[in-house]
Formats: sequence, structure tokens, C-alpha cells
Amino acid sequence: MAEVAEATLASTAVSADTARDEEVVAEAETAAGEEAQPEASRDIVFYGTQRNMAMGVAMLVAGALAFSMGMTHVFFAEAIAWTFVLWGILLIYGDLLDIYETYRVTEDALVIYNPLRPWGLKKVWDWGHIHRLDIVVRRPDARYEDAMLQVYYTPEGELTLEREDRAYDPELARLIIERAGLQPADSGNPTDLTQLPVGRTGTYTWKK
Repeated sequence: MAEVAEATLASTAVSADTARDEEVVAEAETAAGEEAQPEASRDIVFYGTQRNMAMGVAMLVAGALAFSMGMTHVFFAEAIAWTFVLWGILLIYGDLLDIYETYRVTEDALVIYNPLRPWGLKKVWDWGHIHRLDIVVRRPDARYEDAMLQVYYTPEGELTLEREDRAYDPELARLIIERAGLQPADSGNPTDLTQLPVGRTGTYTWKK
């Protein structure tokens, strides 16, 4: 019995040591993972805005139905049907561009990515050359979806002016203004970006 008890105690001690070792290893791995966490994880990402694609879908379906129902024997009718199809495709594509576009705010730059725009898949705009931001308010009682952000960028050593538009987001506007070092161009600019001006439309500009 004594031998069995000693064996049991030894087994328990080994199990305890093993458990402690596993805890130490787990803590070390966690600490290492935190230290090795990529800097990109601190980036702030703003995803695209949802769009109502009803108009584009309706035009595309109407044009397609005209062909399927044999209503395009006359040239004028066929031309109208093709117009509906093409406009429907363009409207749907424009909505998808807005949905899938992302703005990533990093320490060094504003990164704009859109997988559906092959001619400009990824744009990296460093903060030093973002020289202007406009908030365009189109309605007197505007909500966020009734306003636009327009960001202006000029590459170093070039005279070309690039502009990107997207639906208004107060947090994105604040980050761009702060990191690009922009100042209000007029005393009437809103100081609280979460509150759009009430009762008036206009363009509010921040620049270098």
C-alpha cells in the first residue's frame, strides 16, 4: 500500500509540474503573440456604404424583358431596350463600387482599396500630400447619407490633382483632418463633425 501511495503522489506531482509548465508556455506564447502583433492591426478601417440598387436592377430587367418578349423588332424599340440594359449595368456597377470600397487610416497614409476598380485597385495617399477635404451638404435637413466627403491629393513632384468621393462619415473626416494637418478654410465650418449644419446647404472646406 505504501508503494502505491508513493506512486500516486509521484504521479500527482508530475501532473502538477506538467500543468505548470503548460501554463508557463501558454503565457509565453500569448506574450510573444502580443509583441509580434502587426502594426496593421492598429489601423482603422472604414467599409463601403450600403446602396439601394433597385433602380439599376429595374432598368436592367426592363431592358432584358423587352428582348425576351419580342418587343425589339423596330429599331427605335431596340435602341431603347439597349439603353435600359446599359444604364442598368452602369448603375449597378456604380453601387457595387461604393459597397466594396474601403478606406484604411494608417499612421503614414490613407489607403483606399476597391477590388472592383482594376484601373485603381489600391491608392496610398501619404498624409503630407493630402491638402484638402470638403464636406458637401446637399440638403438643408441633411443626414449623413445626404452629405459627401471629398478628399484631394497631389502626388509629390507632380501637378496632377486626384480626388476621391465617398458618403459622409464624421469619424473618417476627423481622422483625415487631424492626420493631414488640415485647418478650416472658413469660420463657419462645423466644429462638431457629428452634427451637420441645419437649415443650409453648402461646401465646408479644410486645407493646408
